[in-house]
Amino acid sequence: MRTKAITAALALASTGTALISPQAHAQSMMDQIIYSKCSSAMEADYKQAGKVPPAGLVDKMCKCVVKEIGILHSIEGAKNVCVAEFAPANSNN
Repeated sequence: MRTKAITAALALASTGTALISPQAHAQSMMDQIIYSKCSSAMEADYKQAGKVPPAGLVDKMCKCVVKEIGILHSIEGAKNVCVAEFAPANSNN
């Protein structure tokens, strides 16, 4: 029985498929949700202001927010850090 399990594990490993822990998978899903909500909110804010966000800004800002939430565990803190980081790119709009 153990030999079959080892053989199956080696076969899976040889395909280049990485096993993801449930915790890592949950974090990845959470990151995707945060990114999606961030980008939707930014697009809505720009639309409401009658503007178009500069190319790449939404992606950079939302990636920053995802990263900073992971560090700070605070939405407002992450938002503040990222707005400060990208303020020069934002100030022209």
